[in-house]
Amino acid sequence: MTRAGLVAQKLRDMVHSGELPPGTRLRQTEVAERFGVSTTPVREAFAVLTREGLVQQDAHRSVIVFQPAAKEFEEIYEIRLALEPLAAELASRYITDQQVSELEELVSEMSTATPSRYIELNGVLHDKIYRIANRPTLFEMLSRLRTTSANYAKLTVTPAGEEDPDYRKAVQQQHEEIVAALRARNGKAAARIMRIHLQTTVNEITQLLGEENSFPG
Repeated sequence: MTRAGLVAQKLRDMVHSGELPPGTRLRQTEVAERFGVSTTPVREAFAVLTREGLVQQDAHRSVIVFQPAAKEFEEIYEIRLALEPLAAELASRYITDQQVSELEELVSEMSTATPSRYIELNGVLHDKIYRIANRPTLFEMLSRLRTTSANYAKLTVTPAGEEDPDYRKAVQQQHEEIVAALRARNGKAAARIMRIHLQTTVNEITQLLGEENSFPG
């Protein structure tokens, strides 16, 4: 791994563990001194983490650790609620038996995964479904949205690795139902369950953000 990659991974771990809480300002020179590197790999690491949505670029060669914002979350999920059911419905037209089996294996692994691993596998599962939809532009749009919204998904897991068991049970069941609908090539059902699934996450994260749920049901 390159120096920039190592710096990015260290910072990523510090953010996920809570050592660098939301809103923390990171300056190139200070990070470089902390990790014993020049500012060049730090600048490159900042660029990587910015693309991931984990930090936001600021002036004066610094970045700010991702800070949840209710308005941004609302906009992201309004768009996802409109597009992802469509992608799931389209996927039902093109999915192969092999792809169904791959999705089923993923969902099975998710049933016993740790919270952090679950979030990782969740991204893989959704991306696979949307790639199967055979709409490259739609896939690119959803991938960008999911990169940012993944940071909100991490709010469902505490730094100690704890999560709401009822929420975990609900989303796991919904994933199983989505894949079952795809196996049946039932696009309408896949779209309907996908929307319910997204709304479940909206409700959970909205509650964590302390905001009244104003999203469409």
